[in-house]
Amino acid sequence: MRRRRIYNPFTELLAAVLAVVLVLVVNRWEFSLAVLVLLVVPAVLVSGRPRQIGLAIALVAGPLLLSSLLLHGLFFPEGSTVLVDLGVARVTAEGLSFAALMGLRMTVFTGVLLTAAMTLDIPELLATMTHRGWNRKLVFIVGSAVGLLPHVALRARQITRAQQARGLVVGRGPLSRFRALLTVVTPLVIGLLVDASERNSMLEARGFSSSAVRTSYLPDTDSAGQRLVRRGMVAAVGVFSVAWLAAGIA
Repeated sequence: MRRRRIYNPFTELLAAVLAVVLVLVVNRWEFSLAVLVLLVVPAVLVSGRPRQIGLAIALVAGPLLLSSLLLHGLFFPEGSTVLVDLGVARVTAEGLSFAALMGLRMTVFTGVLLTAAMTLDIPELLATMTHRGWNRKLVFIVGSAVGLLPHVALRARQITRAQQARGLVVGRGPLSRFRALLTVVTPLVIGLLVDASERNSMLEARGFSSSAVRTSYLPDTDSAGQRLVRRGMVAAVGVFSVAWLAAGIA
């Protein structure tokens, strides 16, 4: 069940970007953990797609966390408190602490951006950008980038079901799972490349490169109040960031 929309997608996307900016500026694990617990987790739970979004976050953030642990946990030049000496590598308390901080930040980034991308009403977002007079190429790039993940997930499920209908059986061993993954990934990548080529031809045939003023069939759901709120959000984050960085330098 999809959640009931309250704000314009442009407002939601801007809020996600500003949350990432704040996490980068503050750069403290307490703040990152607060954003994760108080913002990301509730947003996933009320999204209407908690299982899909949670799985996507785990698939993206998991390898990032593992790489951070291996890179900083084993090879941290500034580390002085050695926990385990492996010869070519040293596990230090400072390295593990830094790896945990970086992993937490990457989890927050992944959670905020994926939750926003997977719950946005993409046609409404593009209609808002068109009504605001944005460059058509930029509108297309934004729409393609935001809508890529849901499109890829849907295509992967369709390919998986088609392969299972043709006799694909996933065993318990890693080799069997790898072979099953190849049977899904290969047609998925080829299909995405073919779609991109066909989409380019269709866009050119419909005058995408024309300089005429673009219109949208969808109504403008944005409001003056929300535009004012967005300006206030950007101003507030900007002022806070400058003050925080200035206080840190001082």
